[in-house]
Amino acid sequence: MQSKFNLFLVIGMVFLASSSCGTLQQVPSRTGTPTATDTSTPLSVTAVAIPPIESLQMIDGENGWAWAGSVKLLRTTDGGQTWIDRTPEGQVSPLGSFFLDAKTAWLSVYFAGSNRFGLLYTSDGGQIWTQYPYGGPQTAAGVATGLHFTDMRNGWAEDEDVAAGNVYFTLSGTVDGGETWAPIPITPLQPEIGLPPGTVHLCGLCEDRFYYDPGRMIIIYGDMLTMQPGGSVRIKVSFDLGKIWQTQILPLPEEDADLLVAPDQPVFYDEKNGFLPVHLVKMNSDGTTAYQHLALFRTQDGGASWSFLPGAPDNLSILPSPQIISPDIQNIFAWCGNVLCVTQDGAQTWQRVVSNLDFTQSDERSVATLDFLDASLGWVLMKENDATPLYKTIDGGRTWTKINPEIVASAQVITKVDTSLPTPTPIPTGTFEPTLTPNVAFDRNANAYRIRFAPEATWVEINDTISVNESKHYVLSAMRGQIMSVSIPQGPAFSVVVAGADQKSLTDPHNLHPFWRGTLPSTQDYFVTIESQVTAPFTLRIAINPPGQETQDFGFADMQYSVILGYPDEFAPTTVQAPIDNKGTPLLALTFIDPSFYYPITNLNEADVILTATAEPAIVSTCTEPLANRDETVSGNVTINNYTFTRTEFIGAAAGNRYDQISYRTVMDHKCFEVIFLIHSTDIGNYPPGAVVAFDRTALLKKFEAVLDTFGAK
Repeated sequence: MQSKFNLFLVIGMVFLASSSCGTLQQVPSRTGTPTATDTSTPLSVTAVAIPPIESLQMIDGENGWAWAGSVKLLRTTDGGQTWIDRTPEGQVSPLGSFFLDAKTAWLSVYFAGSNRFGLLYTSDGGQIWTQYPYGGPQTAAGVATGLHFTDMRNGWAEDEDVAAGNVYFTLSGTVDGGETWAPIPITPLQPEIGLPPGTVHLCGLCEDRFYYDPGRMIIIYGDMLTMQPGGSVRIKVSFDLGKIWQTQILPLPEEDADLLVAPDQPVFYDEKNGFLPVHLVKMNSDGTTAYQHLALFRTQDGGASWSFLPGAPDNLSILPSPQIISPDIQNIFAWCGNVLCVTQDGAQTWQRVVSNLDFTQSDERSVATLDFLDASLGWVLMKENDATPLYKTIDGGRTWTKINPEIVASAQVITKVDTSLPTPTPIPTGTFEPTLTPNVAFDRNANAYRIRFAPEATWVEINDTISVNESKHYVLSAMRGQIMSVSIPQGPAFSVVVAGADQKSLTDPHNLHPFWRGTLPSTQDYFVTIESQVTAPFTLRIAINPPGQETQDFGFADMQYSVILGYPDEFAPTTVQAPIDNKGTPLLALTFIDPSFYYPITNLNEADVILTATAEPAIVSTCTEPLANRDETVSGNVTINNYTFTRTEFIGAAAGNRYDQISYRTVMDHKCFEVIFLIHSTDIGNYPPGAVVAFDRTALLKKFEAVLDTFGAK
């Protein structure tokens, strides 16, 4: 089940990565920056091998920051030869980080013990981190991840909320280094009822891009939803926070007029000079990519006008991103096939730099990061299977020397957390998907809570509490033919009953579950009743797909293990632990809830997908081997999103029941991950002749494999 390369993978989740991924990287001129020294006292001279580095940002020739395994923050003061661990208390990641210089940085953080999001700040290179009240700009996910600072006082945070094909941007600003934040009062192109003030709504599936800095806002539109080439790049620009928007149409060269536009974000080095990189894509008839290349546009008036730069090589790589390294935007390094390309005249002409380092990309090897400080000094981070070797050049990329970085011991990191701060009230998850469910008022006569969908929303989550043997009722309107799903992840102590206003029940009263899914038979009110065997809080999710839309997507992310998994509404998250043998700790259990696959129609009893993970070294070292306590059979390897999984199968039988367990295991960032398929069926001979049919195992496995195909790093 080799996954195809896709230009985009959209999951209806709030936790997708920031849209800055894959853009030209703005790197201020850092030549001559004073070298900072670490003031911490080493505890020993013992050095250990460094975990795989995932991202690198050098500040000057000696000082820099790096992320290892997406969870460990490192700092170097000798050009990358040795590193010290500067990871603070709490859960941090590259998405919520910003490094101003060798000593000043901000990190978004989550404290699991107090269920609190926060913002940490350091001014001494990460030995001491101080928590700011409430973590700054609060969002549905806790704190905005797109942090930017122009100096130690002034900055902004960009929150990107992704939901099933749409993307929503809101901005907050600070003038005191992140201690306090206020919304930036932008005026969107088309204000929408029900969205928070200052929200910019764009099309995520189209690959629209949004850019902000204190001097301008820019929107660039993509073609990747309509798949219809427009022959141009369409741009909206505002210099007054959206009060006035200017429209610009940038024609493509005649030979590129039939290509699809997938823009990146523009990069500005100063108030006037900037670049706009645009991916131009040709698709095959089967939806795969025929070819793509990178086009560059330049502005010299702050974005008011743009000119096409025709000199970009055809094999100029999209990833890793080209890097600007001079104030006048003359020098740019990029990766061209198996060599570096460099321009010294603002991308008018390019030269290939032949070196002793092979930049050829393969399934096992690629370029992860280019980081140049000037026209001579730079680093490149390669990715070779699970390793990330680091190389340094001092002659503009002609000669590369491999660095063997090590972690050395240093003074303990101190995190100053203010425990007196009250835990903020969680902000409800935004639900901004299209639906025809009417926005109606509370209906007292129905003795039920009338559910309100946000404008253009297709799902809603309700957090409530119920007492033992109590029932709670919710009512909403929906149309004939729409598909509705209901789920409570807290497990089998809860059950849901769905019935229409015509008093016809859609759920089987003799076979109740904490989930349900089905096609609505008529246009009317529908009542959802929750019953419980315990006194406890619960989360109710109700999703209604627009007419003609079979499924909608949701997603899961684990901050500790930095892993994501998407799934359609045919699955319901649950705490029910299926009878499986697993190597890691279960992070997510999904139950397949399409009733057409189950008894009394077929002999299927239950079908689950379980995601587990562990960092236990003994398990990681044998992660892809079969379980020792059972007769698992290795059935080969598959590659999913560049991760190689070992596939094993096991069949267990007992009293006429059959348990098929298919496990996919891989090692990622020194952690063992497994995605387990469990299929519990009953011997069809246990039923009266003709009472049931055998379930469609092939179709069920395709549903499972579609979930596996979304596996990736957060």
